[in-house]
Amino acid sequence: MNRSPRPLVITAVALVAATTATSATAKVLRSQDGTATVFVFKDAFTLDRFSKLSGSAVSDANAVETLLTCKVPQGSRIIVLGSGYRTAFVRVTDGSASGCEGTVPVANIRDE
Repeated sequence: MNRSPRPLVITAVALVAATTATSATAKVLRSQDGTATVFVFKDAFTLDRFSKLSGSAVSDANAVETLLTCKVPQGSRIIVLGSGYRTAFVRVTDGSASGCEGTVPVANIRDE
């Protein structure tokens, strides 16, 4: 009986690829202005809307909360699921907001 090592090889390749992809994208969030929290927006459109708010509207919690999926503390670990020139789609992987997914400016993403 000739047993093929194919399932073992496929499993090993899949594990190496998953480990490489996860470790290559493990990052943390940092705010650009030094505040204690970082905003995670619903999508790039809402991030753009936030950037166009006037100064008084930015300090209005009700106006800002409708644009967010969550707020996370600085240094929260994330996985980058997709990235563009100005924004990235991320998943928070630790803390009370673990599992939260949304869009952040690329400038808010740092290596661990």
